[in-house]
Amino acid sequence: MKNKLLVEDQVAAFIQRQPPQTRRRIREALHAVENGEVFPEPLEDELEGFYKLKIDRIRIIMKIDSGSAGPVIRAVFSERRRMVYQIFSQILSLE
Repeated sequence: MKNKLLVEDQVAAFIQRQPPQTRRRIREALHAVENGEVFPEPLEDELEGFYKLKIDRIRIIMKIDSGSAGPVIRAVFSERRRMVYQIFSQILSLE
């Protein structure tokens, strides 16, 4: 079953800044989520309700929303592994 996948601006800009081979791997991983071949892993603690997609040392944080035509998976934030969770937690605390 094909999922609806939305990529937010920050994630799209992050992907564009990557070298070609990394961009290709990220796009392949996102297509696998969209095609239902891969499901992101749930996060815990203060990031409960969000999910992570791992591509090498890159993490894409996702949110799954209910839509009238089924779930909508939104790629909301992306960064290198060592920084992604701290930065995203700070962004959430500002909202």
